[in-house]
Amino acid sequence: MRALIIGSSVAARQIGESLIEKVDELVFLDFDSYKFHSWGLFKGDNASFQSGDLEKMSTLLDAGLEELDILIVDAGDDALSLFVAQKCKISLSTAIFIVLDDMSVADIYESSGFIILDSHNLGLDKIIKYLEKF
Repeated sequence: MRALIIGSSVAARQIGESLIEKVDELVFLDFDSYKFHSWGLFKGDNASFQSGDLEKMSTLLDAGLEELDILIVDAGDDALSLFVAQKCKISLSTAIFIVLDDMSVADIYESSGFIILDSHNLGLDKIIKYLEKF
């Protein structure tokens, strides 16, 4: 199983910590990778860190977008996260989780097939239950 986490927030780190042992490959992507170096958590062979413009399709494709099983987006602010998640929806088999601060638009995006996580009450159980299906 291959997972991509877009963003370097505290929530992204927590999600990464919960996934690192459960996936074959975990890629983190953000505008720059300086935050990732301070984490010191992911020394294993299955984690990698990339940087680039999150709004460019070439950056997303270079991070392996076409080969993902699971994608988590927490790009820094809700508008950017929603934009990036929509841009990433090129494969119907990829589960896309979006971490939001403002849950007022959650229903709209859930009805479009995205899985919404509340940044204030991060429900990692949604991700774990998805992974257990495999």
